Amino acid sequence: MRTKKVAAFTLSEMLVVLVITSLVVSLTFVILNTVQKQLTSIKTNFKNQQQYQLLERLLWKDFNSYHVSYSPVKDTFLMTNAIDTITYDFSNDYILRHNDTIFINFTNKSLFLDGKEVTQGAIDAMKLYTNPTYNFKQIFIYKQKDAAFYLNN
Repeated sequence: MRTKKVAAFTLSEMLVVLVITSLVVSLTFVILNTVQKQLTSIKTNFKNQQQYQLLERLLWKDFNSYHVSYSPVKDTFLMTNAIDTITYDFSNDYILRHNDTIFINFTNKSLFLDGKEVTQGAIDAMKLYTNPTYNFKQIFIYKQKDAAFYLNN
């Protein structure tokens, strides 16, 4: 009687394939985790940049359309004109502009009137300093004043 040899893998060959497969799968999960962390970081940075740009645009628009004064007691910018009033309330973690909440924290503010630093009242320029989350960026907003400003004040 002749025995027919069956073509098959040996146990050691199967173990080698199993070990290699497990290494490839584990490396894939490590790389996937790293990519997810990078995507989360990119998403956070993008969101922060959008908040920063939104605030800068709103401040430029409002600052040059309204008469601006600052109250250090409430940490509030009051912007008024003949038709409307807008307030910017600064909190520790956000800025509230009417119903808009802008999630930016500023570490310091410098306020100016006619080139001199002031601490309250009417202002025509301001510099806001961000925290490390925003890479210590600064927003400098100023107002172009005409002769009517000096005649009315």
